[in-house]
Amino acid sequence: MTVAMASQAAANESQSGQTSVSPTRPSALWLGLFLLNTVLVYACAIHLSPMLVGRWFAWVLPILGIHSSVTPANWYLRHLELVTIVPAFIAGYIDVARFLPATIAKRIATWRSGSAASSVWLIPTLFLVWGMLNFHAPSSVLYGSSMSAFGYYFNIQHVMPTLANLLASDPVRMRSQMFVTAPFFAGIAFSIGASVWKHRLLARLFRRLS
Repeated sequence: MTVAMASQAAANESQSGQTSVSPTRPSALWLGLFLLNTVLVYACAIHLSPMLVGRWFAWVLPILGIHSSVTPANWYLRHLELVTIVPAFIAGYIDVARFLPATIAKRIATWRSGSAASSVWLIPTLFLVWGMLNFHAPSSVLYGSSMSAFGYYFNIQHVMPTLANLLASDPVRMRSQMFVTAPFFAGIAFSIGASVWKHRLLARLFRRLS
């Protein structure tokens, strides 16, 4: 009887210990996924999009026999919204867990239905809002007298400054648009892609069209 009571007490203690620890593990996993997806957002905006434009000009256009007078850098700036949003949306839609070992993938696949991937817009948005709230119109010939914070970040410049043409556009503003505005677009697109995956919206759309 004493042995049975002791084993029962040990089982209850073990169960209570698991109950107290279990909420911590999902929280840590959610935070890890959130940080991982945030890194992916910035990688898409800052590295992947310019790389895809460069590969398009270097590989695809010559095969198609198309010659463009616009440089890849200027083309990227002129289509910054498109070349940032589309790759980020696809990255958010793709299940990253399928590329990981099965033991890890099962856990991530379970928690991916949560809000981690759908919340990655938060950090890029915070940086954008912080920049706009602290914006002061620069005193330069490159700006009009009515330059607003919204125009500074969202009126994308179309010319990349070079050594031969340093005054083509403001390099500081261009850098802000590439490292603040572009991640904002990518974060929104990534979150939408993750939400589309979560609710199986594309599958539902295809079923209705078929």
